[in-house]
Amino acid sequence: MDISDMEDLIKNLLDREWEMFTNVSNEGGRAACQDDRDTFDIMRKSQFSIWNRECLLSYLNDLEQARQSGRNLMTEKYGYMMADTAPNEFDRIKDLLPEVTEEKERLSEELTEKQVAWMEQFRKQYPDLGKRGRPLRRHDSGAVLETSLETYSHGELLTYSVETLRLLKRRFEQLEQEYENPGILVMEATARQYGYRSVQEAQDHLKSFNE
Repeated sequence: MDISDMEDLIKNLLDREWEMFTNVSNEGGRAACQDDRDTFDIMRKSQFSIWNRECLLSYLNDLEQARQSGRNLMTEKYGYMMADTAPNEFDRIKDLLPEVTEEKERLSEELTEKQVAWMEQFRKQYPDLGKRGRPLRRHDSGAVLETSLETYSHGELLTYSVETLRLLKRRFEQLEQEYENPGILVMEATARQYGYRSVQEAQDHLKSFNE
């Protein structure tokens, strides 16, 4: 599969995810981010930039299976996140969510820990960029009332099939053998989409404003 084929595959994923995301119902009304397709595409494309073909195709199948059964994976993601963000409400809705097997929970926890550890390392290397992101750990999010990366990633991973999680684990382990910190690859992709040549250039730009 060449680059254009990978781009088409990712666009297919983005279109399917966006359809679900923009149709999530919120108790407090529609969120502004549900009308911001550009930012949505940048964030999701950056995440998918380190996935390989097998991971992308497996997740595409997850999205198609969900569509055929009338499920919205984005709604389920926010539902799983409520175990951390709104425990009492989660107790009322948890039986409406797909059951999480022991293997799925274990894989989701392992992959979440990898992603959070990558970002912890990234923030040490690029502090001006890093501090603009969401809190990393569950225990860091209370004071700022913002959902942590740990909670967000874990909730999302629980919506993936076990097969997709297995493939992602294999891919992440491969990346960790090739790169000191694969998370920087995601942030490089994000920086380029915002018009910077690199993460370092984005870091230097922000640092100049903070001095």
